[in-house]
Amino acid sequence: MNQRLIGHLTLGLLLGLAQFAVMGVTAGLYVRHMRKNFDPIARRLRAQLDDDRAAEQRRAPGRVPAGRRFRTW
Repeated sequence: MNQRLIGHLTLGLLLGLAQFAVMGVTAGLYVRHMRKNFDPIARRLRAQLDDDRAAEQRRAPGRVPAGRRFRTW
């Protein structure tokens, strides 16, 4: 690890810096995978939930939905 490669750049320092690049690439691939495979499913589920809540409001217009009973400050 203490072996000099170029000037003051050692093998350990190069491996440590390369770790940042690898993690950046890994994070980018993860985000791309999630946007492609899971976000469409989440959007469909959210739209279905919103439709179900709207239908429930139409059936009982005076009733407050369970998740909206208490207001925040």
